[in-house]
Amino acid sequence: MSREIVYTPSSPQLLWQKQLLPIYLFWGSADKLKEEAIAALKHHLIEPSFAEFDYEVLDAATTSLDAILAAACQAPFGSSRRLVVVHGAEIWREKARSNEADRLAEAISHLPTSCCVALIVAAQNDEDKRKTVLTPRLDKAIGEKGALVSCRSPSADTLKKWLLQKAQKENKTFEPAALELLLTTTGHELHTLEQELAKLLAYSGTRPVITKADVQTLATDTPEDVIFAAVDAVVKRQAELALQLLAELHRYEPKPQAVAAKFLALLARQFRLLWQAKLLIELGISPNQVSHLPEDIAAELPKEASITGMHWKARELFDLAKQWSWHDLAAAMDQLLECDTANKGAAVLDIGLFGADPARNLQILVLSLASTPLSTANPTISKR
Repeated sequence: MSREIVYTPSSPQLLWQKQLLPIYLFWGSADKLKEEAIAALKHHLIEPSFAEFDYEVLDAATTSLDAILAAACQAPFGSSRRLVVVHGAEIWREKARSNEADRLAEAISHLPTSCCVALIVAAQNDEDKRKTVLTPRLDKAIGEKGALVSCRSPSADTLKKWLLQKAQKENKTFEPAALELLLTTTGHELHTLEQELAKLLAYSGTRPVITKADVQTLATDTPEDVIFAAVDAVVKRQAELALQLLAELHRYEPKPQAVAAKFLALLARQFRLLWQAKLLIELGISPNQVSHLPEDIAAELPKEASITGMHWKARELFDLAKQWSWHDLAAAMDQLLECDTANKGAAVLDIGLFGADPARNLQILVLSLASTPLSTANPTISKR
Protein backbone atom coordinates (compact mmCIF):
# COMPACT_ATOMS: atom_id res chain seq x y z
CA MET A 1 0.00 0.00 0.00
CA SER A 2 1.37 3.42 -0.99
CA ARG A 3 2.19 5.87 1.76
CA GLU A 4 0.94 9.42 1.35
CA ILE A 5 1.68 12.34 3.67
CA VAL A 6 0.05 15.76 3.62
CA TYR A 7 2.79 18.11 4.73
CA THR A 8 1.90 21.04 6.97
CA PRO A 9 4.39 23.72 8.02
CA SER A 10 3.50 23.35 11.68
CA SER A 11 4.14 19.58 11.79
CA PRO A 12 7.36 18.60 9.96
CA GLN A 13 7.71 15.61 12.30
CA LEU A 14 5.01 13.87 10.24
CA LEU A 15 7.83 12.94 7.86
CA TRP A 16 9.54 10.70 10.41
CA GLN A 17 6.90 10.24 13.13
CA LYS A 18 6.41 6.47 12.62
CA GLN A 19 9.73 5.77 10.93
CA LEU A 20 12.24 7.56 8.77
CA LEU A 21 11.83 6.45 5.16
CA PRO A 22 14.57 6.00 2.56
CA ILE A 23 12.81 8.05 -0.14
CA TYR A 24 10.29 10.91 -0.28
CA LEU A 25 8.66 12.52 -3.30
CA PHE A 26 7.63 16.14 -2.58
CA TRP A 27 5.04 17.54 -4.98
CA GLY A 28 2.25 20.15 -5.04
CA SER A 29 1.76 23.85 -5.68
CA ALA A 30 3.46 25.17 -2.52
CA ASP A 31 7.20 25.26 -3.27
CA LYS A 32 7.81 27.06 0.00
CA LEU A 33 6.51 24.03 1.91
CA LYS A 34 8.94 21.81 0.02
CA GLU A 35 11.81 24.10 1.06
CA GLU A 36 10.67 23.93 4.69
CA ALA A 37 10.30 20.15 4.56
CA ILE A 38 13.83 19.70 3.22
CA ALA A 39 15.18 22.08 5.86
CA ALA A 40 13.36 20.06 8.55
CA LEU A 41 14.77 16.78 7.22
CA LYS A 42 18.27 18.22 7.11
CA HIS A 43 17.98 19.52 10.67
CA HIS A 44 16.66 16.14 11.84
CA LEU A 45 19.23 13.97 10.06
CA ILE A 46 22.46 15.80 9.45
CA GLU A 47 25.13 16.63 11.99
CA PRO A 48 26.10 20.24 11.11
CA SER A 49 29.83 19.53 11.26
CA PHE A 50 29.39 16.70 8.71
CA ALA A 51 27.00 18.45 6.31
CA GLU A 52 29.68 18.72 3.64
CA PHE A 53 29.91 14.91 3.50
CA ASP A 54 26.40 13.74 4.40
CA TYR A 55 24.20 16.26 2.57
CA GLU A 56 24.14 16.57 -1.22
CA VAL A 57 21.92 18.56 -3.60
CA LEU A 58 21.59 17.42 -7.23
CA ASP A 59 19.55 18.38 -10.28
CA ALA A 60 17.85 15.61 -12.26
CA ALA A 61 18.14 17.65 -15.46
CA THR A 62 21.95 17.82 -15.32
CA THR A 63 22.87 14.72 -13.28
CA SER A 64 22.69 11.18 -14.64
CA LEU A 65 20.52 8.62 -12.89
CA ASP A 66 23.61 6.51 -12.20
CA ALA A 67 25.24 9.46 -10.42
CA ILE A 68 22.08 10.08 -8.37
CA LEU A 69 21.89 6.43 -7.28
CA ALA A 70 25.62 6.39 -6.50
CA ALA A 71 25.18 9.44 -4.27
CA ALA A 72 22.27 7.77 -2.48
CA CYS A 73 24.25 4.58 -1.85
CA GLN A 74 27.21 6.31 -0.19
CA ALA A 75 27.46 5.62 3.52
CA PRO A 76 26.99 8.60 5.87
CA PHE A 77 30.22 9.92 7.36
CA GLY A 78 29.06 11.33 10.68
CA SER A 79 25.25 11.57 10.57
CA SER A 80 22.47 9.04 11.13
CA ARG A 81 21.57 9.06 7.41
CA ARG A 82 22.92 10.52 4.19
CA LEU A 83 20.43 13.02 2.73
CA VAL A 84 20.41 13.43 -1.05
CA VAL A 85 18.06 16.10 -2.43
CA VAL A 86 17.19 15.87 -6.12
CA HIS A 87 15.50 18.88 -7.73
CA GLY A 88 13.73 18.75 -11.07
CA ALA A 89 12.19 15.29 -10.60
CA GLU A 90 9.38 16.32 -12.97
CA ILE A 91 11.78 15.51 -15.81
CA TRP A 92 10.83 11.82 -15.35
CA ARG A 93 7.33 12.64 -16.58
CA GLU A 94 8.71 13.09 -20.10
CA LYS A 95 8.24 10.24 -22.56
CA ALA A 96 11.86 10.50 -23.59
CA ARG A 97 12.81 9.70 -19.97
CA SER A 98 10.40 6.78 -19.49
CA ASN A 99 13.17 4.14 -19.54
CA GLU A 100 15.09 6.15 -16.93
CA ALA A 101 11.93 6.44 -14.79
CA ASP A 102 11.48 2.65 -14.96
CA ARG A 103 15.11 2.11 -13.97
CA LEU A 104 14.64 4.39 -10.98
CA ALA A 105 11.47 2.54 -9.96
CA GLU A 106 13.40 -0.73 -10.05
CA ALA A 107 16.34 0.70 -8.09
CA ILE A 108 14.19 2.11 -5.27
CA SER A 109 13.61 -1.32 -3.73
CA HIS A 110 17.38 -1.72 -3.37
CA LEU A 111 18.09 1.60 -1.61
CA PRO A 112 20.14 1.12 1.58
CA THR A 113 18.63 2.01 4.95
CA SER A 114 21.52 4.42 5.50
CA CYS A 115 20.18 6.86 2.89
CA CYS A 116 17.32 9.32 2.60
CA VAL A 117 16.51 10.55 -0.90
CA ALA A 118 14.22 13.57 -1.35
CA LEU A 119 12.86 14.02 -4.87
CA ILE A 120 11.47 17.52 -5.52
CA VAL A 121 8.86 18.20 -8.19
CA ALA A 122 8.64 21.90 -9.12
CA ALA A 123 5.15 23.39 -8.97
CA GLN A 124 3.21 23.80 -12.19
CA ASN A 125 -0.21 25.28 -12.89
CA ASP A 126 -2.08 21.98 -12.60
CA GLU A 127 0.10 20.46 -9.89
CA ASP A 128 -2.57 19.97 -7.22
CA LYS A 129 -4.98 18.30 -9.68
CA ARG A 130 -2.66 15.51 -10.81
CA LYS A 131 -3.63 11.91 -10.13
CA THR A 132 -0.16 10.70 -11.12
CA VAL A 133 2.80 12.65 -9.80
CA LEU A 134 5.56 11.24 -12.05
CA THR A 135 4.61 7.90 -13.67
CA PRO A 136 2.27 5.19 -12.34
CA ARG A 137 5.11 2.72 -11.86
CA LEU A 138 7.47 5.23 -10.26
CA ASP A 139 4.77 6.63 -7.97
CA LYS A 140 3.94 3.10 -6.81
CA ALA A 141 7.57 2.21 -6.15
CA ILE A 142 8.15 5.39 -4.13
CA GLY A 143 4.91 4.93 -2.16
CA GLU A 144 5.77 1.34 -1.22
CA LYS A 145 9.34 2.01 -0.10
CA GLY A 146 8.91 5.63 1.00
CA ALA A 147 6.15 8.25 0.75
CA LEU A 148 4.54 10.70 -1.62
CA VAL A 149 4.39 14.01 0.22
CA SER A 150 1.72 16.49 -0.85
CA CYS A 151 2.73 20.13 -0.40
CA ARG A 152 -0.42 22.02 -1.30
CA SER A 153 -1.46 25.53 -0.34
CA PRO A 154 -2.32 25.37 3.38
CA SER A 155 -5.66 26.30 4.89
CA ALA A 156 -6.16 29.64 6.65
CA ASP A 157 -5.99 27.97 10.08
CA THR A 158 -2.73 26.23 9.18
CA LEU A 159 -1.25 29.49 7.93
CA LYS A 160 -2.19 31.25 11.16
CA LYS A 161 -0.37 28.59 13.18
CA TRP A 162 2.63 28.87 10.86
CA LEU A 163 2.79 32.66 11.20
CA LEU A 164 2.39 32.47 14.98
CA GLN A 165 5.21 29.94 15.25
CA LYS A 166 7.54 32.11 13.19
CA ALA A 167 6.63 35.18 15.24
CA GLN A 168 7.15 33.32 18.52
CA LYS A 169 10.72 32.47 17.46
CA GLU A 170 11.28 36.25 17.51
CA ASN A 171 9.51 36.57 20.89
CA LYS A 172 6.45 38.16 19.31
CA THR A 173 2.80 37.33 18.75
CA PHE A 174 -0.16 38.65 16.75
CA GLU A 175 -3.42 40.25 17.66
CA PRO A 176 -6.13 37.88 16.26
CA ALA A 177 -7.46 40.71 14.10
CA ALA A 178 -3.95 41.34 12.75
CA LEU A 179 -3.63 37.74 11.58
CA GLU A 180 -7.01 37.87 9.86
CA LEU A 181 -6.16 41.12 8.09
CA LEU A 182 -2.73 39.87 7.00
CA LEU A 183 -4.22 36.82 5.29
CA THR A 184 -6.99 38.93 3.72
CA THR A 185 -4.66 41.56 2.27
CA THR A 186 -1.67 39.37 1.39
CA GLY A 187 -3.25 36.07 0.39
CA HIS A 188 -2.08 32.53 1.13
CA GLU A 189 1.18 32.40 -0.86
CA LEU A 190 3.87 31.41 1.62
CA HIS A 191 6.80 33.34 0.12
CA THR A 192 4.77 36.55 0.13
CA LEU A 193 3.54 35.97 3.68
CA GLU A 194 7.09 35.36 4.87
CA GLN A 195 8.21 38.65 3.30
CA GLU A 196 5.32 40.53 4.93
CA LEU A 197 6.11 38.91 8.28
CA ALA A 198 9.75 40.04 8.04
CA LYS A 199 8.56 43.61 7.45
CA LEU A 200 6.14 43.43 10.39
CA LEU A 201 8.82 42.06 12.73
CA ALA A 202 11.14 44.93 11.80
CA TYR A 203 8.41 47.57 11.97
CA SER A 204 7.11 46.50 15.40
CA GLY A 205 10.59 46.91 16.87
CA THR A 206 10.72 45.97 20.55
CA ARG A 207 6.94 45.71 20.89
CA PRO A 208 5.92 42.10 21.65
CA VAL A 209 2.59 42.24 19.81
CA ILE A 210 2.03 42.82 16.07
CA THR A 211 -1.20 44.80 15.82
CA LYS A 212 -3.90 45.29 13.24
CA ALA A 213 -2.62 48.84 12.76
CA ASP A 214 0.84 47.45 11.92
CA VAL A 215 -0.66 45.26 9.22
CA GLN A 216 -2.74 48.12 7.86
CA THR A 217 0.44 50.17 7.56
CA LEU A 218 2.65 47.53 5.93
CA ALA A 219 0.56 44.85 4.21
CA THR A 220 0.50 46.78 0.98
CA ASP A 221 -0.82 45.78 -2.41
CA THR A 222 0.60 48.42 -4.77
CA PRO A 223 4.06 49.80 -5.60
CA GLU A 224 2.85 53.25 -4.50
CA ASP A 225 2.06 51.95 -1.02
CA VAL A 226 5.45 50.28 -0.77
CA ILE A 227 7.46 53.31 -1.86
CA PHE A 228 5.69 55.63 0.60
CA ALA A 229 6.24 53.08 3.39
CA ALA A 230 9.94 52.91 2.42
CA VAL A 231 10.27 56.70 2.63
CA ASP A 232 8.60 56.69 6.05
CA ALA A 233 10.97 53.97 7.26
CA VAL A 234 14.01 56.03 6.22
CA VAL A 235 12.95 59.21 8.01
CA LYS A 236 11.99 57.16 11.07
CA ARG A 237 15.47 55.59 10.95
CA GLN A 238 14.15 52.04 10.61
CA ALA A 239 17.04 50.80 8.50
CA GLU A 240 16.16 47.10 8.33
CA LEU A 241 12.56 47.78 7.34
CA ALA A 242 13.61 50.41 4.78
CA LEU A 243 15.97 47.93 3.09
CA GLN A 244 13.28 45.25 2.96
CA LEU A 245 10.81 47.65 1.38
CA LEU A 246 13.45 48.84 -1.06
CA ALA A 247 14.05 45.25 -2.17
CA GLU A 248 10.30 44.86 -2.67
CA LEU A 249 10.25 47.97 -4.86
CA HIS A 250 12.83 46.38 -7.16
CA ARG A 251 10.57 43.33 -7.53
CA TYR A 252 7.74 45.59 -8.72
CA GLU A 253 9.97 47.55 -11.09
CA PRO A 254 12.93 45.70 -12.66
CA LYS A 255 14.62 48.91 -13.88
CA PRO A 256 16.81 50.23 -11.00
CA GLN A 257 17.02 53.70 -12.57
CA ALA A 258 13.22 54.07 -12.54
CA VAL A 259 13.03 53.01 -8.87
CA ALA A 260 15.84 55.39 -7.95
CA ALA A 261 14.30 58.41 -9.67
CA LYS A 262 10.93 58.12 -7.93
CA PHE A 263 12.32 57.08 -4.56
CA LEU A 264 14.83 59.94 -4.43
CA ALA A 265 12.18 62.49 -5.45
CA LEU A 266 9.81 61.36 -2.69
CA LEU A 267 12.59 61.14 -0.12
CA ALA A 268 13.82 64.64 -0.96
CA ARG A 269 10.25 65.95 -0.64
CA GLN A 270 9.93 64.34 2.80
CA PHE A 271 13.16 65.86 4.05
CA ARG A 272 12.05 69.29 2.79
CA LEU A 273 8.87 68.88 4.85
CA LEU A 274 10.93 67.95 7.91
CA TRP A 275 13.10 71.03 7.32
CA GLN A 276 10.00 73.24 7.27
CA ALA A 277 8.59 71.53 10.36
CA LYS A 278 11.83 72.11 12.25
CA LEU A 279 11.84 75.77 11.26
CA LEU A 280 8.24 76.22 12.46
CA ILE A 281 9.07 74.52 15.76
CA GLU A 282 11.86 77.06 16.36
CA LEU A 283 9.47 79.89 15.49
CA GLY A 284 7.10 78.70 18.19
CA ILE A 285 4.43 77.44 15.80
CA SER A 286 2.30 74.49 16.91
CA PRO A 287 0.99 71.77 14.54
CA ASN A 288 -2.54 73.15 14.90
CA GLN A 289 -1.42 76.51 13.44
CA VAL A 290 0.10 75.13 10.22
CA SER A 291 -3.12 75.48 8.21
CA HIS A 292 -3.35 79.24 9.01
CA LEU A 293 0.18 80.60 9.43
CA PRO A 294 0.93 84.31 9.86
CA GLU A 295 1.76 85.91 6.51
CA ASP A 296 5.38 86.72 7.38
CA ILE A 297 6.08 83.11 8.38
CA ALA A 298 4.22 81.63 5.42
CA ALA A 299 6.36 83.80 3.13
CA GLU A 300 9.52 82.04 4.37
CA LEU A 301 8.20 78.64 3.25
CA PRO A 302 8.55 77.30 -0.32
CA LYS A 303 5.61 77.79 -2.64
CA GLU A 304 5.86 74.23 -3.92
CA ALA A 305 5.77 71.23 -1.57
CA SER A 306 4.86 73.51 1.32
CA ILE A 307 4.01 71.96 4.66
CA THR A 308 0.82 74.03 4.65
CA GLY A 309 -0.51 71.68 1.99
CA MET A 310 0.16 68.77 4.35
CA HIS A 311 -1.24 70.42 7.48
CA TRP A 312 -3.18 67.27 8.36
CA LYS A 313 0.20 65.51 8.85
CA ALA A 314 1.76 68.41 10.72
CA ARG A 315 1.87 66.72 14.12
CA GLU A 316 3.64 63.66 12.73
CA LEU A 317 6.11 65.84 10.80
CA PHE A 318 6.82 67.95 13.86
CA ASP A 319 7.52 64.82 15.95
CA LEU A 320 9.88 63.46 13.31
CA ALA A 321 11.64 66.81 12.85
CA LYS A 322 12.59 66.82 16.54
CA GLN A 323 14.61 63.64 15.90
CA TRP A 324 16.77 65.29 13.24
CA SER A 325 19.39 67.95 13.89
CA TRP A 326 19.92 70.77 11.39
CA HIS A 327 23.31 69.30 10.61
CA ASP A 328 21.80 65.88 9.84
CA LEU A 329 19.05 67.34 7.67
CA ALA A 330 21.64 69.27 5.67
CA ALA A 331 23.85 66.17 5.36
CA ALA A 332 20.83 64.13 4.23
CA MET A 333 20.02 66.63 1.48
CA ASP A 334 23.66 66.59 0.35
CA GLN A 335 23.64 62.79 0.16
CA LEU A 336 20.38 62.78 -1.78
CA LEU A 337 21.95 65.12 -4.33
CA GLU A 338 25.14 63.06 -4.53
CA CYS A 339 23.20 59.83 -5.00
CA ASP A 340 21.05 61.37 -7.74
CA THR A 341 24.14 62.79 -9.46
CA ALA A 342 25.89 59.40 -9.40
CA ASN A 343 22.79 57.65 -10.73
CA LYS A 344 22.82 60.02 -13.70
CA GLY A 345 26.40 59.10 -14.49
CA ALA A 346 28.21 62.19 -13.21
CA ALA A 347 31.28 62.04 -11.00
CA VAL A 348 30.68 62.38 -7.28
CA LEU A 349 33.15 64.82 -5.80
CA ASP A 350 33.22 64.98 -2.02
CA ILE A 351 32.26 61.87 -0.09
CA GLY A 352 32.40 59.39 -2.95
CA LEU A 353 29.93 56.96 -1.37
CA PHE A 354 28.09 56.28 -4.61
CA GLY A 355 29.05 54.55 -7.84
CA ALA A 356 27.47 53.55 -11.15
CA ASP A 357 24.90 51.05 -9.84
CA PRO A 358 21.60 52.80 -8.92
CA ALA A 359 20.29 49.85 -6.90
CA ARG A 360 23.45 49.69 -4.79
CA ASN A 361 23.46 53.47 -4.44
CA LEU A 362 19.96 53.38 -2.93
CA GLN A 363 21.02 50.70 -0.45
CA ILE A 364 24.02 52.79 0.64
CA LEU A 365 21.84 55.89 0.94
CA VAL A 366 19.20 54.11 3.01
CA LEU A 367 21.81 52.64 5.35
CA SER A 368 23.47 56.02 5.75
CA LEU A 369 20.26 57.97 6.40
CA ALA A 370 18.27 55.42 8.37
CA SER A 371 20.99 54.21 10.71
CA THR A 372 22.30 56.15 13.70
CA PRO A 373 22.19 59.95 13.52
CA LEU A 374 24.79 61.44 11.19
CA SER A 375 25.99 63.80 13.90
CA THR A 376 25.37 64.92 17.44
CA ALA A 377 25.30 68.55 16.41
CA ASN A 378 23.14 71.01 18.30
CA PRO A 379 19.64 70.51 16.87
CA THR A 380 18.58 74.06 17.67
CA ILE A 381 20.91 75.76 15.17
CA SER A 382 18.52 77.52 12.79
CA LYS A 383 18.88 77.18 9.00
CA ARG A 384 16.47 79.88 8.02
